[in-house]
Amino acid sequence: MRPMFLLALSLCLIPATALAQAPQAPAPAPSPQASASTYDVVSIKQNKSGSGVTSISSVIPTFKGTNLSLTMFLINCYPIREDLISGLPAWTRSARFDIEAKIVNPYKEQMDKLTDEQRRAILLAVLKDRFHLQAHLETKTLPVYDLIVAKGGPKFTGDGAAAAGIHAAVAKSGFTHGGTIMNDGELTGSAMPLSSLAYDLSGTVGRTIIDKTGLTGNYDFELKWTPERAAASGADNGQTDDQNSASSLFTALQEQLGLKLQSSKGPVETLVVDHVEMPSEN
Repeated sequence: MRPMFLLALSLCLIPATALAQAPQAPAPAPSPQASASTYDVVSIKQNKSGSGVTSISSVIPTFKGTNLSLTMFLINCYPIREDLISGLPAWTRSARFDIEAKIVNPYKEQMDKLTDEQRRAILLAVLKDRFHLQAHLETKTLPVYDLIVAKGGPKFTGDGAAAAGIHAAVAKSGFTHGGTIMNDGELTGSAMPLSSLAYDLSGTVGRTIIDKTGLTGNYDFELKWTPERAAASGADNGQTDDQNSASSLFTALQEQLGLKLQSSKGPVETLVVDHVEMPSEN
């Protein structure tokens, strides 16, 4: 049975039906110096329910995760896709954990000023302390997609009534200086660089996307496509390949935004796990 995911607020990408994000681009891995604080109380218990439901609530000064795999925990500490993590031992494929962490008597002003890197570093400290995690980032040459401008030029702008509607939609999610809203088969961006669009779509295509458009401004855009599983369902119902491909992400990018994904190879940052242990419970 396919796992269900419930999300309150995540530090980075966890599969979900709907996801609102602040401006995103590949970010540096957290460093020890980045942490402004640490969790004072941490509880970890193994979850043996067999449930496919996973939930994460991460709003500093607390973190609560239910039925998490180690991989899910890792991608909340590193801005990296699951398929780019290697070196995990066999037990991590089946073990699930309930994790609660809290900063006692937090200094609100300090918490409000934490960067994404600092937030990840606070969570990473739990992995290092309780799971004895040792890991390093390694750049490899892998298949990628280059995001380029298609023939006819880009089809998006930051002006006009359509842009005003985009700004209003994103503003409802609480972002006043740009952001993206990503649902299943739909992405709306306000005042965002195209590097952020590339980053957001990388998980959808299962391959790192590198912005090669040469466009350096911030833009407003709306993109809608038929997710792969929906297209497959259409084929089962007798639709032709042309009908299915007409709404694919690749086609939607070209028709709606005037952009194109081109297969290539390039540098991709991966995470190599050197050592990790099953944590003791408390």
